Amino acid sequence: MINGKPYAFVSNVPLEGLGGSRIHSETNSYYKRDYPDLWKLDLTNDDITLAAGGSPGVDDWVVAPDGTIAAFANLDIHTSMWRLFHGSKMIMSKTSSRLEAGLLGLGRTPDSVLVYDQSDHDKLIEIEGDGKTTVLSSDAPLTGIFHSHGSRLLIGFETGEKEAAFFDPALQARAAAALRLFMKSSGNRRIRIVSFTDDMNEVILHTGGDGDSGTYYLVNLTSHRADIIDNDYPDVTDRQVGHVRDMAYKASDGFDLDGVLTLPPGSSAKNLPVVILPHGGPIGVFDHVQFDWLAQAFASRGYAVFQPNYRGSGGHGAAFENAGFGEFGRKMLSDISDGLDALAKEGVVDRHRACIVGFSYGGYAAMAGVTVQQGLYRCAVAGSGLSDLPLMLDWVERRYGAPSAPLTFWREAMGPTVPGAPPLKSISPISYAARADAPILLIHGQDDSVVPLEQSAIMYSALKSAGKPVEFIQTKSEDHWLSREDTRIATLKAAVAFVEKYDPVN
Repeated sequence: MINGKPYAFVSNVPLEGLGGSRIHSETNSYYKRDYPDLWKLDLTNDDITLAAGGSPGVDDWVVAPDGTIAAFANLDIHTSMWRLFHGSKMIMSKTSSRLEAGLLGLGRTPDSVLVYDQSDHDKLIEIEGDGKTTVLSSDAPLTGIFHSHGSRLLIGFETGEKEAAFFDPALQARAAAALRLFMKSSGNRRIRIVSFTDDMNEVILHTGGDGDSGTYYLVNLTSHRADIIDNDYPDVTDRQVGHVRDMAYKASDGFDLDGVLTLPPGSSAKNLPVVILPHGGPIGVFDHVQFDWLAQAFASRGYAVFQPNYRGSGGHGAAFENAGFGEFGRKMLSDISDGLDALAKEGVVDRHRACIVGFSYGGYAAMAGVTVQQGLYRCAVAGSGLSDLPLMLDWVERRYGAPSAPLTFWREAMGPTVPGAPPLKSISPISYAARADAPILLIHGQDDSVVPLEQSAIMYSALKSAGKPVEFIQTKSEDHWLSREDTRIATLKAAVAFVEKYDPVN
């Protein structure tokens, strides 16, 4: 509420690849610039006013309870300098070539703001208007932030998947009581606090994972009731949800890794065909036990599904993430196939009945799995993937300029700035199109602003020229994230059909 009226603050969505910020509309129109604005929407009359005009490098604001802009962050993409401003005063600056710092909201007082910094290790930092800093959490991956609805001030945070920490002991006890209602019966489900009243008498929890397609509960700690208020997928029954569990394994160089294994409902978990499903990102993103719509779709058809958290993935700490830089097509890639080896050694999957499916970096991994790597998979489905890494870097340079923070980030992630790293052509799937050893399905949105459509188009041409089995689906008016429901459904059906064609369950 601002002056007694409900307001929502929204920013338009960056449209990186097309030189502007996108407003989702029927006309699909664009702002012809590369930074967003912050808009204020009055929910009582739908009036929209500009709260903060964007400028190059500014896309992160903190809004005070009275509706004013309390702080904002600026990243100079040419110098990689990240600056935090409280009002007009700069209270923090640091080089952030790997884009490690982020602004999260107000701190515990109206004069403080919250920063998450992963430069060397995970740090949650509170910075006051005079520049005084307090480290609230260190060396533990941050997975959630809790603010008071009334004051908008920080009252707690979450590290790991079930570790909620509140500053007020009374709130901590109530949060623990709400979670405790589900702990004994949670199995391999993820339980997280979504929302709560400021006194935490009522708490909304979300569960999902083993035998649970995603459920929202309203927990009343006075009446000790937990009532279902909504479902993510109401038509998916508990019996249709495959068993989900974490699995630890080691990479070939001894690096400790883990992933998420989803099994077909009612499966014996022995000698199953498998779909390897690496996540996108690649740096900072990770998979955890939950109901994953894509994994469960393949599991429902009889496949085991493994989602490896290769080095560079998030949720495991800064050191784990930093280990991914320079390993884009090297150890990050072999971490994925090492997961397949580990599953086969356990007897869960048939080593010779595997396909790989992925989007974004996962799309790269899928293409690379049958070109850069050999003898691993019967088929590959690559959505919005990268096929030519030097060309991708050229595109990023044209987009942001050189030097620039995004270009530096991707160069460090891919490896050309890392001593001893191989040439990018040698880890680009397009370089090995002529030796692709399995059929490939390419899927790419025509409006993809993160990985340009040409990355799939040139791979398709190279595979066709080499006489390799390949299919190419271009989705109209679709972005990098498959945001349109009809496109997502069509993509799912095409991916499942392709895998069933080249690696049938029976």
